[in-house]
This record gives sequence, structure tokens and C-alpha cells, in this order.
Amino acid sequence: MCAAARRLTAAILAGGKNTRFGGSDKAFMLIDGIPVIEVLAAKLANLFAEILVVTNNPSRYNGFEGIVPVTDIIRDKGPLGGMHAAMKLAVAPAIFVIPCDMPFVDENIIGKLIGQYESMPEAEALIPVLGESPEPLHAIYSTALVKDLEKFLASSPDLSVRRFISGLKAEYIKISETEKARRAFTNINTPDDLPAQ
Repeated sequence: MCAAARRLTAAILAGGKNTRFGGSDKAFMLIDGIPVIEVLAAKLANLFAEILVVTNNPSRYNGFEGIVPVTDIIRDKGPLGGMHAAMKLAVAPAIFVIPCDMPFVDENIIGKLIGQYESMPEAEALIPVLGESPEPLHAIYSTALVKDLEKFLASSPDLSVRRFISGLKAEYIKISETEKARRAFTNINTPDDLPAQ
């Protein structure tokens, strides 16, 4: 594990309602017979000293080694609520945010993000851009943003992550649009998106 990674906490967001997934918990969908939460945790353990899972059902994660289940502090605010909890509870001064439905993350891409963020001491966030699309839920955020995020959650009618980051001193990093990179940023939104087992 690189020294830089020790200054970041990984935060897996697993609190969604999963309506497009039939209400099933996407963190426990199987990839090659293994629950996706295990797949993600194994990859992130190579990069981060602390891994949080933000979930509405923390007891479901008690048997998983190497992850710390936490719950939203401010409820019903979507991904931003999960990010808020991670910012409040992380040991490190920055978090790498990833949703639980993005199981094909690439350790090299994440390592590149970590290195870039560490070289930008003034940045409040570092957002990768694949093609023309920013990926704010595969990104790094300073935990010093927690008060700004609390104000945003209390006042903004638009609780999208993109709306929140529009007011930040965010940096962006272009990711080459290779097949491997596209796979790394793929979300599993419905059961039909799962690879053939």
C-alpha cells in the first residue's frame, strides 16, 4: 500500500433503494459467485487502510473482514447523505467514494487518482472524467468539506452530487477512454447488466 493511500479512506455507498434491481441489495449481487461487496473490498484493501460501507442495514456487513459498516447521519439524502457520513466518520482527511454497484473498479485508475490528489494540496475534490462524462461517484473528496455539505443538504432543493461539486474547488483528471476504463466505470443498474455467470 502506498503511503499516500494511508491518508485516504475508501467509502462504499450501499444505501440505495435498488428499485431498478427489484429491491434486492446490490452489494450482495454475485460476480463470479462472490458478493460484490467482497469483490470491492478486496480491491480497495490494496489501496486504503480504512474501508467504510455506508448502508441502511449495517448488521448485514458484520461478517465481512476489513470493512466498517456505518449509517447515514442525515437520512434520506441519497448519495450525498452517504458521502456526508463518510466525511464525518473517516479516520483519514480525504475519502475515495465508490458506489457498491461499480464492481469492476481498476486499481491502477484509483492509484492514479490518489497520486494526482496528493499533488494538489488546494483541491477540495478530484473528479475523473471518462470521455465527456465527469464521474463524481468514483472520486476523491476532502473531509474538510463536511460543513459545506451539511449546509448544502439543509438548503438545496437539488441534491444531486453534480450540483454539490459545481460549488467546489474541484480538479478534474481525464481518463483515457479504453475498453478497460469503460468497464471500470460501469454501474450494474439492473440484473440484466450482470455479466454471464
